[in-house]
Amino acid sequence: MDTTPGLDRSDRIAMYAAAVMAASGAVIAITAAVERLREVAPGHDIPVTVPLDGETAPLPLGPDGAAVTATVETATVVVPDPAPATMFALWAEPIWAALAICAGLVIAVLFFLRLARGRAFTRGASRLAYTGAGVIAVGWVGDRLWSNMTTNGAMSAISDYTYGVAIFEASLVPLLAILVVGAIGAALHVGEKLQRETEGLV
Repeated sequence: MDTTPGLDRSDRIAMYAAAVMAASGAVIAITAAVERLREVAPGHDIPVTVPLDGETAPLPLGPDGAAVTATVETATVVVPDPAPATMFALWAEPIWAALAICAGLVIAVLFFLRLARGRAFTRGASRLAYTGAGVIAVGWVGDRLWSNMTTNGAMSAISDYTYGVAIFEASLVPLLAILVVGAIGAALHVGEKLQRETEGLV
């Protein structure tokens, strides 16, 4: 017996719809990467969004556009002539992000198709979840590496290496995603073992 019973028509439709949405997400990721690479391709005057450390600036937010001092957390700067290492990171960042997202979405599509076919607790489902957690982890680390290289390279270039803050962004969201997907993998692994043991008693 290699199927999990109890999946009705509406559930299967929902799983197939989720698979289609995941595939669509891959197209969006590739399109975004191509657009970014078009900005990077000239090799000069490249816009880079950088985080700022408590900087303030007057912005026209008051009555009739009057200047109001505001804290600016991010800014888009134009880097006229990036250093070779920064240029490499500018190319690598969108390519890496697209590859990581597409890899994760391929795993998601395969997983949703398994669910649609009622094979949630068959051999291999937990491996898909564990692989997905690994892809998220590797994608996150690579994205932070390239992003921080471009950010610090851009700030160094426009300030002639006088801006004294080394910027390193981090987020707990990917870590939580890794834990959640890993937990799903563990639950599926337990379900697979229980189903095999149940089948062995029949």
